Amino acid sequence: MAASAQLVILADHPKLQQLYAHRLREHGYRVEVASDIEEAVVAAIVHRPRLLIAEWLLGRSHGLELARRLQKVAAVAATPILFLTDQAAPPLSIQRGDHGPIEWLVRPFPFEQLIESIGRMIAPEAATTGPSDSFAQPAAESGGGKGAVAAMLPGRTRAVIEELIESGLLTRREKPGNGSVERRS
Repeated sequence: MAASAQLVILADHPKLQQLYAHRLREHGYRVEVASDIEEAVVAAIVHRPRLLIAEWLLGRSHGLELARRLQKVAAVAATPILFLTDQAAPPLSIQRGDHGPIEWLVRPFPFEQLIESIGRMIAPEAATTGPSDSFAQPAAESGGGKGAVAAMLPGRTRAVIEELIESGLLTRREKPGNGSVERRS
């Protein structure tokens, strides 16, 4: 079993976040939760998960946007994604493999099928349980939700922000005496 591997879960409904996180922790996985695409990208940079599990439809966005944003960050561009969806078939660009290693799990599915998909997607790397960069060491489990990722960033904030700026996901606003950044749309 590939338990103890780091996972990031992206779901915009708190009850789904809690359900997935709880059940996966019961199977021995280390889990971080994100509520939107931006949180998921930051969580991926900080925790370097073996797999990102995401709902395909996320409010006004969808999983393709997540895949595109991850590809812009070299450190996490190869992170596999498992999309949970009601759609029978993925878009053609995902079928062609244009967006990296992606699998598609159609609901309804038994939870054991999710566990099998996770194991298949993270197997041979599962033996390596930690990230290699010093700023990406996993923090204690957070319980998830908005702000949960930000609460784990002290000491790593600057490195993560610089990586997001380099990838083009954030832009630096230069004002006298203010080194603030803003999210790029």
